[in-house]
Amino acid sequence: GGPVPPLAGLASTTFDDHMSPYVALEERSMDEQLHAASADATVDARGERPVFVSSTNLFIYMKNSITRCTALTREKTFYLLQRAFQKKLRSYAAVLERKLPGTVGGGQNAAYRIPPGEEITICHVIDTCEYCADTVEALEDLIRDKIGDKYKEKIDMGEEQGAFQDVTAKSIRVLVSGLEQRLDAPLKEISRTNWSTFDMVGEESSYVRSMHLTVHPVVVQVRELIPSSYFRSFCDKFALTFASTYYRTLVGLKRISEAGTQQLLLDVYSIKTLLLKLPVLEAEKKTSSAGGGGGTQRHHHHANINTNLSGGSTIAPAMYTKMVNKEFRKIEVMLKLVGSPKDMLIDMFRAQWDCSMDTGAMAYDFTTILMLKGIPRAEHASMLEILGVEAGEMTTGGVGADSTMTANIQALQEKGSDVAAKVNADLNQMRQRVDDFRKAFR
Repeated sequence: GGPVPPLAGLASTTFDDHMSPYVALEERSMDEQLHAASADATVDARGERPVFVSSTNLFIYMKNSITRCTALTREKTFYLLQRAFQKKLRSYAAVLERKLPGTVGGGQNAAYRIPPGEEITICHVIDTCEYCADTVEALEDLIRDKIGDKYKEKIDMGEEQGAFQDVTAKSIRVLVSGLEQRLDAPLKEISRTNWSTFDMVGEESSYVRSMHLTVHPVVVQVRELIPSSYFRSFCDKFALTFASTYYRTLVGLKRISEAGTQQLLLDVYSIKTLLLKLPVLEAEKKTSSAGGGGGTQRHHHHANINTNLSGGSTIAPAMYTKMVNKEFRKIEVMLKLVGSPKDMLIDMFRAQWDCSMDTGAMAYDFTTILMLKGIPRAEHASMLEILGVEAGEMTTGGVGADSTMTANIQALQEKGSDVAAKVNADLNQMRQRVDDFRKAFR
């Protein structure tokens, strides 16, 4: 039996030289799958999280394709097939990205409007991307395991894994922006209210209720559907962007009476309380109007929520709480200063405002407070002088646009998104899943 190995090798090499039509045929089949995936929103909910059926189908096809190919050759053709997989996986990441809603407006301030109910699709995109990123790792190991020695070093699907992680990061940005868009109406209500003649502090304003009703169901839905690490990233980003928008809305008002500041402080407290609870919000425990059946299902959901999340799921992460309190303290201090007596304003500003910022930004923030108090412009320069800053130093800009506060918030957001972009679900869990996939592939 001496001559057999060279013969097998020879057959395989000859075979490899004529195999480009074979690879092309496999590519065509995968292209058909990708084409169908664009329009197909069917979800497979049997696993830990719902994923698009098109993703599991694509990997099953690739696994079978490997079996077909390695039965004949483990050399050049298999390597070319692997290259085809890489191309199709990047295309599939693009298919998933196209399932996200388009932008409203352009440029840097591109925002997303999520049609009612579409947040569920975005969560499915996140879950599918996570499943794909994990499975790509298992696929890469399988190929490296089976391919001829001279190709082993060349197998690297990191870029494909990255493509899915990028779509995840974008999906979280879309969820945040979409929820912010839905709060446009209540924010406009703040701007339309005449706070300068406001004289009766009552219960929280109606815009606060609208915000609660808008935010609560979306957050509960997202929490149920996506991995907890991504959900935390969503909460962080939403709380930061919203606090910054809320601040800009308030400093953009023309003038606020003393009673107006009291009312707004009441509103701010209620909204801060809502945001502090974001990471642990649960579905309202009402009995469903759909009769007994609906009620049971709701309870089943609750059991699910609590088992899915860590035992301490009723308490928001300490870092998150600290961040929300910090952002809202700026809003609260600004309103307290606007409502304070004029003769105490400078001392209170020095004591309570962040005076470590550059004097230009400080002058801008102080002037904003003077305007909201309705102090005549003629008095601004002398008050700024007592504060110890020159009116000429003032950094100008849109409403609070150049205020260091806003800049700081944006810097924090960008830093946060860089980190979160590559956040992967709890690593041990992921390793476990990769091992499971690997076993499934064998």
